[in-house]
Amino acid sequence: MANSKNILIVSHFFYPEITPRALRITALVREFVREGHRVTVVLPNKQIYHDHPFDLSGVTVLYGDSAPVREGAVSSRKRLRRFIPEFVVRILLYFYNHEFFAKYDEGIERRLVAMSGDFDLLISSSYPVAIHRAVMKAFRRNSSLTARMKVAEFSDPPMRGEFNRSFFPAYHLFLHRMGRFFDRFVIPVRNALPCYTAYKPEGEIRVIPQGFDLAEVKRQSYTPHERPTFAYAGRFYQHTRDPRVLFECLAAYEGDFLFVLYLIDCEPYFTRLIEEFQGKVRGKIVVRSPLPRRELIRELSGMDFIINQDYTYATATPIKLIDYSLAGRPVFSFSATNFDRALLNRFLSGDYSGALCLPDISNYDIRTVARQFTEME
Repeated sequence: MANSKNILIVSHFFYPEITPRALRITALVREFVREGHRVTVVLPNKQIYHDHPFDLSGVTVLYGDSAPVREGAVSSRKRLRRFIPEFVVRILLYFYNHEFFAKYDEGIERRLVAMSGDFDLLISSSYPVAIHRAVMKAFRRNSSLTARMKVAEFSDPPMRGEFNRSFFPAYHLFLHRMGRFFDRFVIPVRNALPCYTAYKPEGEIRVIPQGFDLAEVKRQSYTPHERPTFAYAGRFYQHTRDPRVLFECLAAYEGDFLFVLYLIDCEPYFTRLIEEFQGKVRGKIVVRSPLPRRELIRELSGMDFIINQDYTYATATPIKLIDYSLAGRPVFSFSATNFDRALLNRFLSGDYSGALCLPDISNYDIRTVARQFTEME
């Protein structure tokens, strides 16, 4: 193909993981190959990738040269943290940013240093921002590895943006260096721009949303349930997405219902919270394992409505809203600081007139999204 490009992608997440980062990068890789590009993906050496290898002609997958890490392993650092008071943790994290250091993978850096190649496009995918650090160090050490267009792609703002303003000022120096090294920043939503313009001119930042192969979306025929049946899919976060207020409102509801939670990496705090309210509500709260995207969308399409919880900060938009749009069901949206109990009660009675206005799905077509990367100037 005349316009075929040689693309290098470095990511911490990939197939078969079902995190937003893994889904985004996997969808991009498939579409790049469909368009005739050659793709090299560099990943951490996680055991899950060996157990479920990604096999697609036109794609070369390389792993960091560290020992394989098995999914769910708890580091000694995490075990130790359980015994440290919260105020001490906050002080330590002011100086020691875990996203920058603890999540740094020297194996990825060593793999990149050992490579050679002239790439048309480099995509370094964060979260975590430590991926960008590894890429920068490797490219400076390895003159045999080059890229005509170097792109730093983000999910959350660096160091969590406005949510975590208090980190040691020296980290700003790294972010400025990052802005000079990469030719472009790519972010998923425009309202996050203020988190990046301190490190990169606005003209060098591109807003490119999550991409989906819309042809793969399959919905089931919807039939209203005898009792309100609704779902939430994704993660909870203790400081930015805590659902306690939702559970308290459901505990006060006097009718029957079924609330299905498709949870990723449920922390002990939320396990205890869910168990507490399972014993308080008159309806039923069920926790199920996360599903691959296509299966999840199909399951959500059969719900009466879907629950969305916004972040407590304004520079991130939940990626799940795109999945919810694809499912085609009304969405009740809330945040911990803005909860409309009357609106939830209307949803529970079958009145969805206050449903969240969802994004236009055509903007998320993977073909459009992929070309925004390959045609970047």
